[in-house]
Amino acid sequence: MFEDQKTKINVSDFQKVSAVTAVMLQTILSFALANCHNQTTAAFVGTLYVFAKYTAPMFIFAIVYNMVKTSEKTSYFEFLKDKFFELVVPYLLWTVAYLLIFPGVQQKTPYTNMGTFLLKVITGDGAPHLWYTVMMLQIQLLMPFFIWLGYRVFANRKLVWPVLIGATVLYIGWYLFYSMQVLNGPLAESWYLLDRFVFSFLIYGIYGVAGFIYHEAIFEQLNRIRFALLPIGLVVGGLSVRALLAYPGDVNFGHAPYLNTLQSLYSLIIILTVFTFASRMIVNQSPKLPLFKWLAVYAYRTYLANVFVFQALLLVFKSTWLRLPMGTMIVVAYLSMATVAFMLSWLLHLGWSGIKKQFS
Repeated sequence: MFEDQKTKINVSDFQKVSAVTAVMLQTILSFALANCHNQTTAAFVGTLYVFAKYTAPMFIFAIVYNMVKTSEKTSYFEFLKDKFFELVVPYLLWTVAYLLIFPGVQQKTPYTNMGTFLLKVITGDGAPHLWYTVMMLQIQLLMPFFIWLGYRVFANRKLVWPVLIGATVLYIGWYLFYSMQVLNGPLAESWYLLDRFVFSFLIYGIYGVAGFIYHEAIFEQLNRIRFALLPIGLVVGGLSVRALLAYPGDVNFGHAPYLNTLQSLYSLIIILTVFTFASRMIVNQSPKLPLFKWLAVYAYRTYLANVFVFQALLLVFKSTWLRLPMGTMIVVAYLSMATVAFMLSWLLHLGWSGIKKQFS
């Protein structure tokens, strides 16, 4: 019911597209904030950033939803082999490209030798967005756990709510610890990698399992309130914006972490909103399904490429873009980067397919 048989599209494809497009907006907004000249403009950019910051949870929900849907009868070895070529190899190639061609985008202390170079690869610090992949790869390693949870534990309806509530309570405890000890505490520098540790986003994988196993029941309830979902999300997002702008000093995206109550709740609402309207599009056989499927196929490749493409575009258009009004600059830069990044992903895919044909 919730997969179009012609295009083979399901809800996770829509969520991947939504997440990758928001990730690209975050890239543009980071550049915009660095070039703000007054607090009003910075507040505007910060507001957009908070509303676009649902991507990591949505990626995890989508990955696990699709994993449980497609991998029940797949051996763990075959699963890891497929994911190695699908996810790990592109990540390694793009990370090396970032570190060698655009070393200025690496995070924290720049690499100085082969050891620190490899450390950048392992931690996802080769570019500001690559930590997502490090976190997502940990989720992939837990494939047997999610399959067991979906087909053994959640198969018993009496266990669903206790597991979901228990996991949510543990998650809240986890991010309270993170907030007190890392984000605003003494471990900020030494434990900064904690937010990409699998436990920090595991809850969204558990929600993704429930989303697949009980898709019809969840959709039935959400569909009744579908027009309230986005307004509720805007209210919660607005509260999160207010919390960000309440920090003294200049607007800093570091004050809007995923691991807090408002941002977590906002992320979940947006996940459910996309879940609901994507389900309706599939059920109603929307003519836009082939477009979303095409975008979903290239979503991960484009996510990896987007910062690289943006840095290349800045070499040519930076001075021109900075002369534009901030809102116009964000729109122009975003559309340019998104278009080029998706086209580059498509062309690289065609090129690689052609090379493989020569050796097959």
